[in-house]
Amino acid sequence: MRAFPISRRNSPRSASPVLPSHDSAGLRRYGALAAAAAVVCTVGVAFAPAAGAAADLPRRPESSSARASLLESIAARPNSTAIPDDFAAAAGYRPVVEAGMLLNPEGDCSSPVPLPAEFDLACKSHDLGYDLLRYAAAHGQPLGPWARRSVDAALEQRMHTACAAREDALSRTRCQVMATIAATAVDLNSIRQNYGSPVYEPFFEHTGTGPTPAALVAAGAGIAGLAFAATIPVRRTRSRRGTAARERDVAIAGPASAVAL
Repeated sequence: MRAFPISRRNSPRSASPVLPSHDSAGLRRYGALAAAAAVVCTVGVAFAPAAGAAADLPRRPESSSARASLLESIAARPNSTAIPDDFAAAAGYRPVVEAGMLLNPEGDCSSPVPLPAEFDLACKSHDLGYDLLRYAAAHGQPLGPWARRSVDAALEQRMHTACAAREDALSRTRCQVMATIAATAVDLNSIRQNYGSPVYEPFFEHTGTGPTPAALVAAGAGIAGLAFAATIPVRRTRSRRGTAARERDVAIAGPASAVAL
């Protein structure tokens, strides 16, 4: 499959090129590619591994109790008795089972933008998973990268499942888009922290002389929007030129040629 459309030859009777029918689609594709490139570059800078991110260290024994509890937190039929006895004292709450999910009853969807209410339970379960990761690290037996990946994957799956319950197709699509955006943000932050024990890193606060991650992401979104928007006047201008050229051909060649055109 070709990456770019092949231009047709210009009409020998026309001083101006006649645009192919797929030119607008091609321009839209270029705009989308430019927008995607801007976002990828900016997000890459914003979510590059932090200076304090965990480095690859020799593998240590994992906490068996934290491992078992974390697996229950992402299970379809969780068992709350798997939670370590001293977890409540360390975390400040006792996990509960609600709607088939083992979760932190005091958790929430901490996000800079409002998320659908359907994500609430999935977020609370995700909070529990992260607290279990911290619990294992605090006991000197951190869980491997697989654990954080599993918790993040469960969040994404549960958010999309929650969206599927919406009856209206448009509303369901919007919900799915928000689920994808939220899951991507979570994944990027996990990459930034090397899939280690979750640590607090202020998204909107300055921690040095450079811009905040939020500012970089906002700038990338702005660049992406401008890159796509810039293709709109170009499409309109070329479309008008193509129409004018065809009208000149018709005027010069006469009615017979108009049928051929």
